[in-house]
Formats: sequence, structure tokens, C-alpha cells
Amino acid sequence: MKKNMIYSVAGIVLAGALTGCAVFGQQEVVSRKDEDTDIQQMQQEAAKIEPMKELLEDHYEDYQEEGGEIAFVSDGTVMDGGYNEAIYEGVQMYGLAAGVSFSCYNIEEDNYEGHLEIVEHAINKQAKIIVCAGYDFREAVGKLQDSYPEISFLLIDGEPVDVEGNPVDLNSNVHCVSFQEQESGYLAGYMAVLEGYRRLGFIGGKKDPAVIRYGHGYLQGIDDAAKELELEDVTVNYWYAGTYQPSEKIYEKTLKWYEEGTEIIFACGGSLYESVLKAAEEKEGILIGADIDQCKISDRFLTSAVKDIANAVVISLDNYYAAGKKWSEEFAGACVRYGAQDNCTGIPILETEWRFQNVTMDKCYEIYAQIKQGKISVSDEILRRPQVSVTVKYVSAGG
Repeated sequence: MKKNMIYSVAGIVLAGALTGCAVFGQQEVVSRKDEDTDIQQMQQEAAKIEPMKELLEDHYEDYQEEGGEIAFVSDGTVMDGGYNEAIYEGVQMYGLAAGVSFSCYNIEEDNYEGHLEIVEHAINKQAKIIVCAGYDFREAVGKLQDSYPEISFLLIDGEPVDVEGNPVDLNSNVHCVSFQEQESGYLAGYMAVLEGYRRLGFIGGKKDPAVIRYGHGYLQGIDDAAKELELEDVTVNYWYAGTYQPSEKIYEKTLKWYEEGTEIIFACGGSLYESVLKAAEEKEGILIGADIDQCKISDRFLTSAVKDIANAVVISLDNYYAAGKKWSEEFAGACVRYGAQDNCTGIPILETEWRFQNVTMDKCYEIYAQIKQGKISVSDEILRRPQVSVTVKYVSAGG
């Protein structure tokens, strides 16, 4: 009785508030030809948003340590203040609203065998749909989609490949979700320069497509803002750390950058921000977060380049269950890329502290609306560095 009733309630809630990605704190925006009307509409809709805390109360003990119908598998701490936590929030939000059991499983070894093992462990614990966190699960899904045709897979930020990294055809039991991260990176970089920062930095985790798109968008935004202000003194330090985990190497690199005059660093990838934050606190530096709003972590964060991962997970799970515990014809074997057109990228404004002193929210809405309408085009090219006029110092992986 409980599940039938809550499915009905969840259908209304998910359709009304969660269906469709949302940026700037989950607002739904209707595109307008007139830019001023578009901005006004965003602000009006944003004002109506209230936190949906009730959805996150586990009244019926849907979360299970093991044995949940939905299994979230990750390669790190679930509550990491970033990427994994955002995916888990989507799983949690859907599971609790729809009355579906869910569990979380973490790998023991961060390699191909470790990824295979954790997915198969979840399957052996009766999972029916596996939500895989990130690019590193591509090989595992590429193999297991054939081995377990009765199991459905939701792969976030990746597409299945074989063990040699070659793309494989997607089976009907696989659905992939990714994002236009370059749009969020662009907005963060643009706004940082307008705020007054001239010496910027970027530290990415592994050199994965999502991280590269964040970084390349960041450079494009910095460059466009510098051109708008006719600046010739803007510089960027740019480095991929090769890990999503905090490390002494990242801390020392960040400390050196701040000591040498870098003012703000975009820390992009898992929990590596912890090392950047440690250095920022010592040197009074500033950060830009990634994936979710990280301003709640520290007042050292100016803003965050975000993507609505949680909502994308909710949309996907809703499709799976609405189609009878399988992917619909539209989602089966398909890859979806969400962006500004879907209200799924940007920087947070609602339910957060606006920390810009020299840039207004209206200006942010204006730039975002231009991205959404295609008036500002942000390249998603990842194989080549963006051509920019600002000075960029690319640091080698071992540098």
C-alpha cells in the first residue's frame, strides 16, 4: 500500500519539481526571444523555489546498507562534498520519493578489476539498476552490459568502451548521461574576471572529457571577459593533477601558486579541492568549486561551476521505472548530453550566498541567457586547447 501511494505522490512531485534539469537552484526557464523578458522570467520562477527537505527523509527505510534495488557504485567517498555526493543525492531523492530501495557500494581497488568487482557485487546483492559514477566505469559497463542483459546500467559522464579503450555499441540495457561542462566553466571564468581577478588558476583531476570541458570553457570565459574589459594583464596557470583525491603534491603546487600571486583557482575534480582549500586558507586565496555548490564548505569559495547531476539521475530513474523497469525506447542504448538549453549548467545563485562584490546577479543572468540562446557559443572541443589571447601557462602532469 505504501509503495503504490508514494509512487502516485512521487509522480506529481518529480514531474512538477524535479523533471528536467535545472540551473541556478532548480528553476525552470522558458526561452524568450527578448533577452530582458528571459532574465525576468528566470528571476520570477527562481523566487518560487523552496527546499524539498521532506523528500530526503527516509521514513520507510528505503536506504539499505546492501541489497537495494538501485545500486550506486563509486570510486571514492560517497559524501565527498562534490561529484559523488551529487549523484547520490539524485539516487536518494528518487528512491525516497518513489519508495524504491537503494544501496551504495565503493570500490576497494581503483582499477578495471576493482570496477568490475564492485558492479558484480551489487548485482549479486539483487540490484536491478546500477548507477555508475564517472568515466572510470566505462570499461566495466562495456563488458558487463553483455554479461548481464537483465540488469540496467546508468553511466554518468562516460560511454562504454572495451579494455583497450575502444568504443563499443551500447546495448538496450545501458543509458549514458553527460553534460556541457564548458558552459559552466565559461560562466565561472567570465564572472571571475569581471569581479576583478587577473591572475587565475585551474587544477583539474584526471584528464577526462568532463574535466577538460570545464577547463577549456573556463579559459574561453576568462578570454571573452578580458576582451570585453580590454585587459592585457590576465594570466592563467593550468594543470591536471592526475587524481581526484587530495594529495601533498596538489597542496604544495597550490601553495606555490598562491605565493607567486595567483588570486583564484578553479579546483575541478572530486575531493582534490581539499588540498587546494588547505593552501587557500593559509595564503588567503580564493577558490571556484566544481559540480555542486561548494560555498557551504568554506567562505574561501567565490562560486562554483555546477551541473545538475542529481536531477539528471532523477530524470533517468524516472524513465526506467515509468517504462516498467527498463529503459524506454528513447533512452535505451542512448547517450544524452545536458546543458544550458536544458537548464542544467551554470553557477549557483539560489539558496547560496552571493559572494561577488563587483558583479550583480542580473549580469550573471544576462550572460547565462546569452549562452542558453546561442548568442554566446562555447566550444566543447577537448582534443585541442582553446585559442585565447590571455596568457596561459600549461604545467605538465609531472611539473
